[in-house]
Amino acid sequence: MSKIGTFSTIAILFTFMAAHSAKDVYISTKRTESKLLEVAIPEFRFNGNDKNNLGVLASLIINFDLKFTGYFKPIEKYSLLKSVQDRDTRLGKIDYDEWRTLASNFLVQGVINVQADRKLTLEVKVYDLQKKKIFFAKKYIGRKKLFRQMAHQFSDDILMRLTGDKGIARTKIVFVSKVRGRKELMIMDYDGNNPRQITSDRSLVLFPSWNPKKKNLILFTTYRYRNPDIYVIDLLRRKRWPLSRKVGLNSTGEWSPDGEKVAYSLSRKGNSDIYVMNSDGTNSKKLTFSKSIETSPEWSPDGSRILYTSDRSGSPQIYVMKSDGSEKKRITYRGTYNDSAAWSSHGNLIAYASLVGNKFDVVVMNYKNPRATNLTNGQGSNESPAWAPNGRHIVYSSTKGGKSQVYIMLSDGTNKTQITFLPGGGYLPSWGPD
Repeated sequence: MSKIGTFSTIAILFTFMAAHSAKDVYISTKRTESKLLEVAIPEFRFNGNDKNNLGVLASLIINFDLKFTGYFKPIEKYSLLKSVQDRDTRLGKIDYDEWRTLASNFLVQGVINVQADRKLTLEVKVYDLQKKKIFFAKKYIGRKKLFRQMAHQFSDDILMRLTGDKGIARTKIVFVSKVRGRKELMIMDYDGNNPRQITSDRSLVLFPSWNPKKKNLILFTTYRYRNPDIYVIDLLRRKRWPLSRKVGLNSTGEWSPDGEKVAYSLSRKGNSDIYVMNSDGTNSKKLTFSKSIETSPEWSPDGSRILYTSDRSGSPQIYVMKSDGSEKKRITYRGTYNDSAAWSSHGNLIAYASLVGNKFDVVVMNYKNPRATNLTNGQGSNESPAWAPNGRHIVYSSTKGGKSQVYIMLSDGTNKTQITFLPGGGYLPSWGPD
């Protein structure tokens, strides 16, 4: 199993410039001529031999991050960006008017240096092209293997500075992929980079769930021991332990928002029901008692309610109940098969997979006003939606390109982006905490 390093081992060395006072931290995205903030991100300058093309890589990473937020429109005319930047270098100053012909709002420029201890420093300046002055500047330091995370950190910082939104560029996604014909757990950066295997069960591994409070803990179901059991894996200590190994099907485990409880599905006497237990596996309590199949529990952001799938009406539909099992009610009525409900961190939106024709689509509905919106519109079979911690993005699996792979998109269905291209495909993604 690959060793997973601490996710936040990037030090922000210091902020060496500040162009605005605290009261000016946030800028309305409606202040510009267009709906999106136009930003130019030319290749970063590397002091030395850039044999790994880190200058280009930094620009591409930040370009992807900002574009995917749904707030920015990065300018992708790279040859023009480079020519203007080269001219600035010769003149020794920023030609704001020339940059405004390419991007109406912001210019991002960076310098990469190698320190004596072989760590990298990433110095970034953001220029406001309308006000013709520096808006934001920071310096980051870290080991070379953390370079991508340093660039992602800047993307999150500038997003927070401009909009007040917390970014997701440094988050991770856990998912399932086939390795030598067997399904194993994998982890990757949110943009699909650095995929690595974290289980070697040589069996069937399913339903990963990331602890929202402890980034090192992931819940999953494994058939390694000839029975579908729920296990926890600790990424930092490289250990794992059983949480539920009762006779029957132990599956679809989900952490509560505070990480102290787990809702899961357990089958006994032929049908499965929803149970809740403590995060150490003790004090298991049954919440549903019907003769139907009930599975896929999902906590509300405040932990007061649980979504789940039940076929008590004759077909799988989404239901909700209080976390003590009371006040059960059905909330989906459109579609013959609805499953895998996921609750947005904002608390008002629910994403789920709905059978449309002979394929599944990812659908979003407002919990208080159950009008469903189809986000994937029959482009392959789309399943297992999960929300990013900021509630603005959704990860899901799709056969849009043939084999099931992992995709991400904004919660309105735009910016659909395939992020896995693995021979073993991608299934059942779960977005990690920020």
